[in-house]
Amino acid sequence: MPATPVLLAGNMCDARLWTEEVRAALPGAVDADLSQDDSVAVMADRALAAVEGALLPVGFSMGGIVALAMAERAPERMAGLVLLDTNASADLPERAAARPRQQAEVRAGALERVVVEELKPNYLAAANRGDAAMLALLREMALALGPDVFVRQSEALRTRPDLRHVLPALDAPVLLMCGAEDRLCPPDWHQALAGDARVATLHVVQDAGHMLPLEQPAALAAALTSWTKDLA
Repeated sequence: MPATPVLLAGNMCDARLWTEEVRAALPGAVDADLSQDDSVAVMADRALAAVEGALLPVGFSMGGIVALAMAERAPERMAGLVLLDTNASADLPERAAARPRQQAEVRAGALERVVVEELKPNYLAAANRGDAAMLALLREMALALGPDVFVRQSEALRTRPDLRHVLPALDAPVLLMCGAEDRLCPPDWHQALAGDARVATLHVVQDAGHMLPLEQPAALAAALTSWTKDLA
């Protein structure tokens, strides 16, 4: 691997998002800390400062947004970019409008309700919505991170800039993957991103929704192994 892979998890996800087989496809990977800041820009700066030299950001959902911000700030350090189930634009108006209410509810003690009822059920493919272990893990990761992290990450998402200009200017290969049933960041968004990038590979994975790393880890690991081999 010519660069250090940096794993950037999604909103209210921790290191458990990345399964052993995915980690095995990215030897030497380090986990970025996206729990401390309420700004995508500051998250990106923290991740860049944590590792020296060439990088391979691997970002899922919110982590993909941070990966794009890293590439904007330090394009010369990017050996490549992996974007999973993500969105390069600013927050959609309807989502931005809902976040202050969710933040207030979480501050008042309703983190579990917001996560279980409003967020995570919409993330999975139809075949996985009854997967008790997966649903439990999504709940456990969110509760382990806690309300303060929820509020910070929610605010970072609400105030994030439009980053669609990053890929057309980036002189590094990009791997884009998403679930075919991702309703949060649908496949056509990723097709547009692939069209914007100078060199891009796109995989749309069947039987996966927004939580691709958990829903289809074998497919993700296989794609990473093949793509990083070509990258090297």
